[in-house]
Amino acid sequence: MLYVFVKVMVRLAMPFAARRTRILHAAQLQTPGPLLLAVNHPNSFLDAILLGAYMKHPVHFITRGDVFKKAWVRKMLHLLNMIPIYRIRDGKHMLSMNEETFLKSVEVLRNNGILLIFVEGFCENQTTLQLPLKKGAPRILQACWQQGIPAKVLPVWLEYSSFNRIGKTIDIRLGNVFGSEIANDIQSATSMAQINQQTEQQLLHLCSEVPFVHQPPALWKRVLLFLPAMLGAVLHAPLYLPLIAFVQKVNKSNVHYDSILLSILFGLYPLALLVGAAALYVSTLQWLVWPLVLLGLPVLALSYIHWKE
Repeated sequence: MLYVFVKVMVRLAMPFAARRTRILHAAQLQTPGPLLLAVNHPNSFLDAILLGAYMKHPVHFITRGDVFKKAWVRKMLHLLNMIPIYRIRDGKHMLSMNEETFLKSVEVLRNNGILLIFVEGFCENQTTLQLPLKKGAPRILQACWQQGIPAKVLPVWLEYSSFNRIGKTIDIRLGNVFGSEIANDIQSATSMAQINQQTEQQLLHLCSEVPFVHQPPALWKRVLLFLPAMLGAVLHAPLYLPLIAFVQKVNKSNVHYDSILLSILFGLYPLALLVGAAALYVSTLQWLVWPLVLLGLPVLALSYIHWKE
């Protein structure tokens, strides 16, 4: 239930975070399991949020283990289909828990599920592929094939026009499903290398397939949107500017800035709209007034997002 709720909220919120979300080869979003999504990792946990929102079927995510420390957080993350993976920086004693992660990952695919793994192994704000790819995905796939699980691989490339501003352009570029031709040779010592080699080739192709083309809005559009855009900027400043200052203060690494800011906005903005609408109704006792907040403010926000580009 929590997974479905977050998925719906993200889909509704994306037009406010990105001026355009472009999906190339969108038919691949319908691909059923057992499927492993082999994804690059440019923008922290926003990468997982995006694919979870746009894939037709539920996705399970291999996620850094240090965020699972608190019991209530761990429970919530499990409800969101997240599986922890531990690194040496989390402590050598935690690495033994990765065997459970491995078994859970195989079990997801055994149940015809979809598993997302970031094949670069770390997050970096960049628009190029970080090589060499890690061996986690090949290891999971080999275990599946050895047990007769017909798991497939779908390479996915994510690209952002900016990592620090609202109103960006986001590309989700999906490759071609593969795996069966390698699964027939699972005993080969080179099969793990073949998995990463084919994944790398597809991701490099997707990386350069259709570059961003930045075009400013037409003059008539900027003129038409000017007044609502300026009004939207002024009315949203009391919420947006303090939030930016807060995220800049608490964010220890720039690589997480965009994800933290957008995640807070996804949760805080609907609440702010409800509070504003309730306050307007209480002060006026007019039923026809509060929709001005619930509907009018989002329209003004969208006007600003499209005007400033």
